[in-house]
Amino acid sequence: MVEVCSIRAAAKHKWGAYLKLVNLAREALRILQECGGDGIKSDELAARLLSPKRRVYDIIAVLRALELVETVRRFDGTTVTWIDRSKEVVPRSEYDDLRLRLSDETEERKKLQVQAAELKEQLRITRTKLRREVKTVETADKTEFATRQLRVRALSANGVRKVEHSGVEVLIETHEPGMVVDPSEVKSDPNEELLKNLRKL
Repeated sequence: MVEVCSIRAAAKHKWGAYLKLVNLAREALRILQECGGDGIKSDELAARLLSPKRRVYDIIAVLRALELVETVRRFDGTTVTWIDRSKEVVPRSEYDDLRLRLSDETEERKKLQVQAAELKEQLRITRTKLRREVKTVETADKTEFATRQLRVRALSANGVRKVEHSGVEVLIETHEPGMVVDPSEVKSDPNEELLKNLRKL
């Protein structure tokens, strides 16, 4: 009977010590949060808790392991600072707003992708029609145009590969066979020519 009472007394003592440690930890958290970014010296924290320094050091070690506080050692002691995680938390209203905006942008992106695909298909159809409308010349004979302008357009999307001129003759080379030659003249704007010359100065 005496042994049972001793066990109960020991268990009660341990439980009381545990509760005291929990209460100390809660009070330490309250003080650290109150001090904010300035922090508090570990000795001062022990004094405010009315607890031995060793017990306070144990509490600080646990809080550090949980990444709730950070410590900085200096010549005049160790400063303990509470890590404020509230700045990392996004308010519910802001989260809902961001999620809604993301959903809208995702839908808009899908629409743009569809439009891009449609435009690409229209471009392909236009090129096909252009090839049908343009008379294909498969001769090596030279053709003379009574014009001062010639516009050459590559039928392939890869475009023109090389352009060389000697002042008398122009060589145009495309990546793939197929070119359209347009001999129609377009009147140049004298003001535009003047602006081009001014840009060169």
